[in-house]
Amino acid sequence: MARVLAISSHVVRGHVGLDATVPALQWLGHEVWALPTVIVASRPGLGRMARHDLPASELADMLAALEADGCWPSLDAVMTGYFATPDAAVAAAQAIRRIKDANPHVLVLVDPVLGDAGRLYVLPETAEAMRRELIPQAAVATPNLFELQWLAGSSASGIDATAQAAGRLGPAAVAVTSAAETAATVTTLLVTRRGRIERELPRRAGIPNGAGDLFAGLLLGHLLNGHADAAALEASLADLDRVLSASAGCDVLQLSALNSARP
Repeated sequence: MARVLAISSHVVRGHVGLDATVPALQWLGHEVWALPTVIVASRPGLGRMARHDLPASELADMLAALEADGCWPSLDAVMTGYFATPDAAVAAAQAIRRIKDANPHVLVLVDPVLGDAGRLYVLPETAEAMRRELIPQAAVATPNLFELQWLAGSSASGIDATAQAAGRLGPAAVAVTSAAETAATVTTLLVTRRGRIERELPRRAGIPNGAGDLFAGLLLGHLLNGHADAAALEASLADLDRVLSASAGCDVLQLSALNSARP
């Protein structure tokens, strides 16, 4: 069992953000300390958009309280996702630096939740703060193709150009979701210092939001369970596809499908 500090959005209805990553990590046997950056009633597109952002000062206070309790040395990993403001991203990055001081072996995964389909859905200042403050802290990053393009300042398309952009991003391992798509398949690309791996999943129609969040949690969980990069990717995609297959046409991801196989 590993201990993971997970900092991202919390949604009451709909498995996105922490509500996808936390179940994935727990299913894989890990203890998760979940710290919401925003609380939303329903995921975007599902219901009324009622939300409460945790101010950056309060996020920093929460992190400082955990630090004061002497928790940092016991952490095995930190993962970050959605931030509503640049100051919140900076507060998380500052805490990660202190966590690394307390435990230099902590594994940091950054899921840079910036946008998709050619547009940002955070403020440009927030996206820039994530690029400047969080990406350099990451050992693993899990952008989608648009997020990689934005972070790398590149219009790269095609697997070769995408792999080159991922290799320049900085983290030792970059898993690009939806790196290439056809009418029948979606490709995930993993780029590490040792090379690259491409894996295809069947395209599923009518998939609800949250697949990227779920994949990030699964990948981190399998890495923490001792899988090497390639094995962690294979296992994560197999788990993800099982959920996506069960979720086609549903309002929310059917995470119970994880239980149809042993972790």
